Amino acid sequence: MNILELISKKMDSLIELIGKFSSILICFLILVITLSVILRYFFSLGYVWLQDLYIWLHATIILLGVSFTLKHNGHVRIDLFYRDASHRYKNIINLFGYIFLTLPFCVLVINYSYSYFYRSYLLLEASKETGGLPAIYILKFLIFFMGITLIIQVINNIFKIIKGENGNN
Repeated sequence: MNILELISKKMDSLIELIGKFSSILICFLILVITLSVILRYFFSLGYVWLQDLYIWLHATIILLGVSFTLKHNGHVRIDLFYRDASHRYKNIINLFGYIFLTLPFCVLVINYSYSYFYRSYLLLEASKETGGLPAIYILKFLIFFMGITLIIQVINNIFKIIKGENGNN
């Protein structure tokens, strides 16, 4: 096994781990929302931090799950021309999309989200709501992290297409 294949396997393992962690968070999200509903409708209690928590969990699940979804070819696409196309045509379309659309998007997300996160971190930014969660910069960091994991998965997919082993079609 050459070094590129080893790196590709490690990237696959990393994205799988992140995706599984994201899927575990879904259980916590369900519990938090259930608790919030029970407290609100049965006990007339509402907590801002609890509402913040389920919004943060939802955002975290999405931000961590983007690259995992791409790895497993789960993103929505317009199948008008793609569905019945040959494997070679699908690879050309995917390569075009990765190089000219997804990679520039990742670069923009990484570039802008880092300063967005860093400014928030320096200010120790918290929720604007009274009683909300502190450390909103953690959520802003996840935007940056999503850009990193997505670029890792895109590079891995490009490598697999070039190598001829991409089974994501």
